[in-house]
Amino acid sequence: MRGVVQAPRGDANSTLIPTHTMSDSIQNIIEAGRDDADEEQTLPVATTIAGSDSGAGAGLQADLKTFAACGIHGTSVLTVATAQNTVDVSAMQVMPDDFVRSQFHAVVEDFEPQAVKTGALGSASTIRTVAELLEESSIPHRVVDPVMISKHGDPLLPEQAREVLENYLLPIGELATPNRHEVEALTGERITDLSSMKEAAKRVYDIGVEHVLIKGSHLDGVVKDILYDGTGFIEYGADKIETNRLHGSGCVFSSAITARLSSGDDLPEAVGFARDFITQSIEEAPKLGHGVSPVNPMHGFWE
Repeated sequence: MRGVVQAPRGDANSTLIPTHTMSDSIQNIIEAGRDDADEEQTLPVATTIAGSDSGAGAGLQADLKTFAACGIHGTSVLTVATAQNTVDVSAMQVMPDDFVRSQFHAVVEDFEPQAVKTGALGSASTIRTVAELLEESSIPHRVVDPVMISKHGDPLLPEQAREVLENYLLPIGELATPNRHEVEALTGERITDLSSMKEAAKRVYDIGVEHVLIKGSHLDGVVKDILYDGTGFIEYGADKIETNRLHGSGCVFSSAITARLSSGDDLPEAVGFARDFITQSIEEAPKLGHGVSPVNPMHGFWE
């Protein structure tokens, strides 16, 4: 159905897995029916298409924890594996495009997610692949988090891939969620105040995305987020928390929005929930590691 994928390992014992086998098996089960075929799905489903953080502070690990904390069944598509902790990103390996496709189809054909978010994609080729998959899918809610750099300052997306991001992925998104630094990279403009923040949001909107949320800009002691839909702005905010326990904050913010969209919230409501959620995740983050500690999306389950 979609050819053959080589397992992403570098040794000579790597096995060839025919992707049609898994896909056809799913289709056969669906067509044959099950005893519970008439029962409604008991949990909303969301998918993260993102990189792996071996320290579990950001990336798809943070996304899946956030989905679970929000009462959502989380599924995932791995795009790039990183050797990462609270100090730095020491290595990364981009997954083959065919393997990304196989994961996506395995998830979508069985779970039928209501929302999807993208995170670190790692290469121009992966961005194109993900954009094609999303265009072909019927997933109603698409959140694009244009991850370009880690909290440690390590690049997660090659410079030449930004144009592909702008031309292929952003235009098919319901919402783009860049942070201040990502917006500056996309627009070439510095954000210094609320006015320049709004102008930057307009420029990202002009790329073609339906809504733009610039998140986490620190202005005059306040953390400011603005949501733009092409006609007007909604402002969100919270008091700035003086801490370096911020690893994964952007991932958690965007995945909380995705979770609420999959549950049926409208976009402004989902963003408001996510602002409160990430604020509490930062406030209740434990000290971990020797660098930038991760936020705590499981704060509702800890004492």
